[in-house]
Amino acid sequence: MDTEANVLAIETTTGACSVALAAKGHWLEDTRIAPRLHNRYLLAMVDGLLKVASLDRRALQVIAFGAGPGSFTGVRIGAAVAQGIALGAGARVLQVASSAVAAESLRRSTPRRGGVSLSRTSRSGWSYVARYELLDHGVRCLEFDELVQDGDVDQCVVDGARCAMSARVVGELALTNLASAGEPATAVPLYVEGDSPWRPTEPG
Repeated sequence: MDTEANVLAIETTTGACSVALAAKGHWLEDTRIAPRLHNRYLLAMVDGLLKVASLDRRALQVIAFGAGPGSFTGVRIGAAVAQGIALGAGARVLQVASSAVAAESLRRSTPRRGGVSLSRTSRSGWSYVARYELLDHGVRCLEFDELVQDGDVDQCVVDGARCAMSARVVGELALTNLASAGEPATAVPLYVEGDSPWRPTEPG
């Protein structure tokens, strides 16, 4: 699959609801700050970009989405929409780690290069911490996200809230890894140990 594939990218892991479309080698993007309202806007935003690009959903080849770890609800909305569109379009799907999106956004916004640790809020009292290498032409994951209590997060860690999360970055990262795109059933969130706030109910 070439790097000019028709790619739809979705990013819903934070308060930003973001959609981007690569068609015929050009990018279109729609990003809105809409905490807890992704389900209200997301599909209409997708349809809006397809209309502007004069592209039918069936022409989409890859659906990339920010797969987390991130917002408990937001990640699942992105995964579900990616899977649904991929099924209808006969497209493949590609998970993009949210920490990779944050690291790439940081790389683009600063001259800093080399190793960096990123912290992003999980839930009250807990954060996701990942380590990446910022290179001149991309990022490389050194240590994937793990769940860390806030009191144990090193003060030198970069606050991921400073890194803009956008679907275009999701899509551009996906374009570097198109060979990994899979069937729609693979559109599932990325989890880390201890990620879910839910616990099974004890019997009796």
